[in-house]
Amino acid sequence: MSDALSRMEVITPERRDGFGNRVLRFLHLRPIKVVTRTFFKVPSTNMYHPIHEKHSQHPYVQERYRGLLALSEEACTGCRKCERICPNKVIIMEPRDIDGKEYRFPAYFAGRCMKCGLCEESCDRQFAIRHTDQFEDAGYIREQLYYSPERMYEMWDKHIEPRVKAGIAHVAVPDRRRVEKDYFKELEDKRVEQDTEDHKIY
Repeated sequence: MSDALSRMEVITPERRDGFGNRVLRFLHLRPIKVVTRTFFKVPSTNMYHPIHEKHSQHPYVQERYRGLLALSEEACTGCRKCERICPNKVIIMEPRDIDGKEYRFPAYFAGRCMKCGLCEESCDRQFAIRHTDQFEDAGYIREQLYYSPERMYEMWDKHIEPRVKAGIAHVAVPDRRRVEKDYFKELEDKRVEQDTEDHKIY
C-alpha cells in the first residue's frame, strides 16, 4: 500500500492552475488591482472612542489593553500587595514624606514588566494601580523606562482621569488617612452611582 502511494503522482495547486492564472500570478496583477483600488481612498476609521469621543485625547484602544502602569495618588495606601505579587519583581516601594509622615508608594521598571495585570487585580483600592492604554513605551536609555511614583501620578492624570470623568472607568477608593472626609464621601457616592448605572465598568 505504501509503495502504491509513493508511486502516485502528487498534484499541487500550481499544477492544477491554467495558463491564464499562471500569467496573472507571475505578473502580480491581482495584488496590483487591490492596491490601485484602495490607494486613493481616504480611510474612514474613527481613531477615538466611539461613544465618548469628546473626552478622548488619544487614539482609541480597547479597555482590556495593558499598557504602562498608572498610580492614583489619593487611593494608594502602600500595602505592598502589588510588590509581593509581581512575578518579575519590577515593582519596588519608594518612601515619600507627606505631612510629616512617611508613606511608601510603588515604582516600577517598565523594561522588565510583562504586563500580566496581577498588580492591578491584587489591589484592594478599586485598582489604585492600573494599566493605561499607553502603547508607546520605548526609550533611548534604560533610565527612561523607570517610572517613579511621580511619573505614575502623571500617567494617571493623563490617561485614567479623563476616562473617570467620562464615566467609562471606575473611581479608585481614596485613602482615608490622607484625604479629607468630605472629598472621600463625594468620590464614594460617585463610585456607587457608577456601579448602579453600569455593572460592566472595570
